[in-house]
Amino acid sequence: MRLRSIIGTTAFLAAMYFCAGIYVLRFHLEPLLVPRADAPTLPSIPPLQSIGGHEETLLVRRYGVPRVGCVLFFPGQHGSIPGYDTQLFPAFTGHGIAVLAVAYPGQDGAPGALDLKQMRALGMRTLAAASAICGEHRVIVYGRSLGSMVAAYSVASHQPAGLILEGTTPSLASAIRLRLRVHWYLAPLAALPVSTLLAHDFSLKEALSQTPLKQAVAFQGTADSETPLSALRITPGLEKLRIVEVRGGTHSTTYRLAEHQMVEMAESMLR
Repeated sequence: MRLRSIIGTTAFLAAMYFCAGIYVLRFHLEPLLVPRADAPTLPSIPPLQSIGGHEETLLVRRYGVPRVGCVLFFPGQHGSIPGYDTQLFPAFTGHGIAVLAVAYPGQDGAPGALDLKQMRALGMRTLAAASAICGEHRVIVYGRSLGSMVAAYSVASHQPAGLILEGTTPSLASAIRLRLRVHWYLAPLAALPVSTLLAHDFSLKEALSQTPLKQAVAFQGTADSETPLSALRITPGLEKLRIVEVRGGTHSTTYRLAEHQMVEMAESMLR
């Protein structure tokens, strides 16, 4: 009887564990993907434009003067524009390429909360606004980490000068699986059919198949364990995407190591 009770309790707890994982993946993913972040210091540049409504708003801030063109920048899940404005943006603005930096709902002064169902439409509207500022063919869309997926989908209805992805992943499901495996207490959840549990599994293959854009480049660090280079290499359907290996680049250092290359790529796309 005691053994039967232990087995029954263990089975019940395991079922509850997996049910909780299924519920979060299906209905409560947004707060984990893009957590609210009240930065200790907001960006010093005031918002140039807001996209969306009160419940979900993207803010766009401009850095530099668009003498050559513009880069529309979608950051990773934690935003942190105040860090990029000193580490990354000067590399572009110093070459006459203005940076239009996006802040997600709930981050860097943007009100509201993220709704994945609205993110694709908001990304397209943001690109339309950038095109109105700089000219459609003078805009390069740049997305890093989670922002690379938003960037890839935003170009579906427009034809910017090019698309630069950095620290990207083949799909939302593949990124989630990898994150789950990193933590021992979450690793069993990676066995779930993540792609079918998500309300929509955003993927580079789907995004790039919807655009006639010809210049799409991904800068991927060889030491990136969060979005591994190998995952891109083995994913079919990414023939449009040129992959540039960044030697020694981790998920947090690739953009610094590839800064010069990315600026050169942007200048080439704008010619």
